[in-house]
Amino acid sequence: MNEQELYDKMKAIEGRYLKPHTFEQFKNYWLPEKIVKESKNVLSLGVHRDVGFEQAMCMYNQKLNIHLYDPTPDSVKLFESDFAFKNKMTYHQVAYAKDNGKMKFYYDKNDLTKCYSLMPLPQFGENPAYIEVETKNLITMMKEDMPEVDIIKADIEGVWYDFCREILDNDIEFKAFLIEFEVKLIDNETSIKQYEDLLKEFEEKGYKLYLNRPRNKILSEAIIINEKTLY
Repeated sequence: MNEQELYDKMKAIEGRYLKPHTFEQFKNYWLPEKIVKESKNVLSLGVHRDVGFEQAMCMYNQKLNIHLYDPTPDSVKLFESDFAFKNKMTYHQVAYAKDNGKMKFYYDKNDLTKCYSLMPLPQFGENPAYIEVETKNLITMMKEDMPEVDIIKADIEGVWYDFCREILDNDIEFKAFLIEFEVKLIDNETSIKQYEDLLKEFEEKGYKLYLNRPRNKILSEAIIINEKTLY
């Protein structure tokens, strides 16, 4: 499957499952205003020098309790500085993985503006650089830091399938779940099938699925809503 075929197939799946919306904008994500105003606990995975989404939500609800997970050097540097609503945020120098422990976190040594990933993605080159980081799975994060969660945001560069499986297999309750599916991976045939299977499973479990925003890349952004929380 070449890149154009992968993109076309992703767009077809996206169009089938992810519906348009009229939600409120919070930096690069959209959510129902009611959910943001009535939420308390937020888990945000993947920061990489930008907490604009979290800050925008705090403008609507200053009672939010936000835990952020990202071990990249840029994130460490960010949380050493001062910024708006920092007092509402607890930072963890930890990456998400399905297993707790230590893992290699790969990056492109020739372009430090790109995101890091637990997967040695082809765009990082044949011999990607890496740092070693602490990893935790979602169950551990919640057990240690947030037993109940209202809003989950996950921008975790390629390990979205494991994360979604944790949510589905453990029936983790949430009001809204924002997830970025990087469909272009090491095994594109597998990843496109996993992308479609996950959307189908969330839909079959009664969640409402929306397109966060259209992207002209081989990635897809979904808003998954537990509509019972809207009434």
